Amino acid sequence: MKKRFNAYDKTTDEFLDNILVVCPNCGNKAIVRLKNTHEKDTKMSCTFCGANKYYVDVPKEKYVSERSGLVHEIEDVILGKNIDPYFHLPLWLQKETSKGIVWAYNYEHLEYMENHIGAELRYRDATHNHFRSLGAILPKWMTAQKNRKEVLNTIKMLKQKK
Repeated sequence: MKKRFNAYDKTTDEFLDNILVVCPNCGNKAIVRLKNTHEKDTKMSCTFCGANKYYVDVPKEKYVSERSGLVHEIEDVILGKNIDPYFHLPLWLQKETSKGIVWAYNYEHLEYMENHIGAELRYRDATHNHFRSLGAILPKWMTAQKNRKEVLNTIKMLKQKK
């Protein structure tokens, strides 16, 4: 029986609670934690060197509304890249392949990708967010059968990275 998997029920946003990054101070593994889904509570901490950074302290671009005259901050949150969305630090779990970079926010994200890419049958449910789902946004080279072995080997190596 062929291996089946549905990666169309989760979005990348669902893996943002604990993002593994490279510490800007020492180069070891650090964690970006998003608490209560409020960016202001987001914190980067390194258990190796003790470095801490708070998203609220990250300088943000400001603009004045022409209509109201109020000053607003522009939140520079970037999703879908091999950096963390808040501090823009390189992800701990990333590796170059011959086709592109395989990256994940954390081990759960990596596992989910492995299940989707390794599945011989991928099916979709017509859910409200299936166009934003992980299965829908993975690059075509990553899900192509001809690249499956290389991508799965890369994921296997990343899973061993502690």
